[in-house]
Amino acid sequence: MTRGSIVSLGIANPVFRPNADEEGVYDNDGFVDQNFSEKVDVGLEKPGDTEKTVDGADSAPAPPTELKASLNLGHAVSLAVGQTIGSGIFVSPNDVVKQVGSIGMSLVIWLISGTLSMCGALTFCELGTMFKRSGGEYQYIKAAYGKLAAFLYLWVCGVIRNGMGCAAIALTFAHYFMDLFMDEKDPGFTVAKKSAATAAIVIIIAVNIWSTKIGLWMQNIFTALKLGALSVLVIMGIYFLAAGKTENISKNWFEGTDIDFAKWTNAFFASLWAYSGWNCINMMSGEIKNPTKTVPRALVLTNIIMISIYLIANIAYHTILPLSTLRNERAIAVKVGKVVLGEGTWGRVGEVFFGVSVAISTFGALSSSLMGSSRLPFIAAQEDMFPKFVALIQVKNGTPIVGLLTMGTLATFWVWPIDIGGLIKYVGFLSWAWWGMCFAAVPLLRFTMRGFPRTFRVFLPVTGFAIIASLYLTIGQFVASPVPCLGWLAVVAVGVPIYYGFVDPDNTCRTWMAWLLSKLSKLLKAEL
Repeated sequence: MTRGSIVSLGIANPVFRPNADEEGVYDNDGFVDQNFSEKVDVGLEKPGDTEKTVDGADSAPAPPTELKASLNLGHAVSLAVGQTIGSGIFVSPNDVVKQVGSIGMSLVIWLISGTLSMCGALTFCELGTMFKRSGGEYQYIKAAYGKLAAFLYLWVCGVIRNGMGCAAIALTFAHYFMDLFMDEKDPGFTVAKKSAATAAIVIIIAVNIWSTKIGLWMQNIFTALKLGALSVLVIMGIYFLAAGKTENISKNWFEGTDIDFAKWTNAFFASLWAYSGWNCINMMSGEIKNPTKTVPRALVLTNIIMISIYLIANIAYHTILPLSTLRNERAIAVKVGKVVLGEGTWGRVGEVFFGVSVAISTFGALSSSLMGSSRLPFIAAQEDMFPKFVALIQVKNGTPIVGLLTMGTLATFWVWPIDIGGLIKYVGFLSWAWWGMCFAAVPLLRFTMRGFPRTFRVFLPVTGFAIIASLYLTIGQFVASPVPCLGWLAVVAVGVPIYYGFVDPDNTCRTWMAWLLSKLSKLLKAEL
């Protein structure tokens, strides 16, 4: 059967061969451009190779089965804002204030975190416009460090971290949703919460399998609703300021600041959890129209929007609630509704409004996360780094059906044995360890691929700041919690024999084992 027949069945090609456009194409085998005749060979099958048909004649390679590039700038920004604004802005301010101890320092943490996200996004602009295929970090790590490193990223992040992250968001949604009907102390609350989280995952996966467009429309609706809820929060803060109720912010903003850098690490992780999502655009760059221009614009616009929204929302929180309440109250948005509208019926209305708002916000974030995360196993499977069936595309609807089902199954798996706190505890640690490798890939690739045309070049000090920050976050967490971090290193190590035993096309593991067998046989004078 020829490759053309495989495509006609809707099965992804084993080697990616994108179609060239006016800007040139990098296909992980090399780069082809009208003004760049040299091929950068990294050892895979060449795009110009021909194949033999059944009768032995040469045939030109057929185009691959690819997801349609249907996302414009508005879609990309909506997707990123929708994934970024989840439960974080409604619960993370509590963790940040608890760790740093003052209004002013908490706002500084939010500003630095937003700046770090912006630097990461600008760094990813260069990588995203170089490697325009979906897959994000997976593609960058493979180009910079090789297939083994890319597989380990897939193993740790694609299988474990992304599934845990989606499960944490689903459980946050379910917690606030079920809190509208049950008391958290009720004996059946935990089971009901986990069941609701599972149902949310199933619904979102089903919608995205049916149609990517419907999934985007659903995403746009939830993005509008969550921005509406944040707008109400900001309006309440403005109302308090206009009414002269400034006693909560009239004192020295930096009074009581806790100068403990270990605690600051935890504060950064809390705020960065709220900012997480800035990289999802790169995960789907292969589905974005004119990615060379659209990806940088979308990333920059998203981060400007997020920094502005989060700073204004935090000022509103501090205006309405005293510092002691922010330290001790987990669901601070719900508390805001009660404080502004008072006790009794109206207070309950305020609690319900923000409870529903958080549920809507996290449901929308879950939709974005599942959509973006599903592309990683899909792309890896196309490149023989994951079981091939994961690369199947549903012919009628043009959606990555098995990739979506894979991520939905993984997220559902993590929902049941672990609760929210356990899930999110090290998601940030894993994320920033690998993101640090991606940031370092920019100067590395400028050296190893100097002749590669770049339509966007990030200012290297920006990348340097992102690298230093990721090292601080990773090493700081390792020092604070060495045993669990060593456990994650062990998980990474497990991926090495899996790669060499099942993925490595050169059977390196078999070669090593044969060499070892020969040497031991001679040394020990033994035979099989």
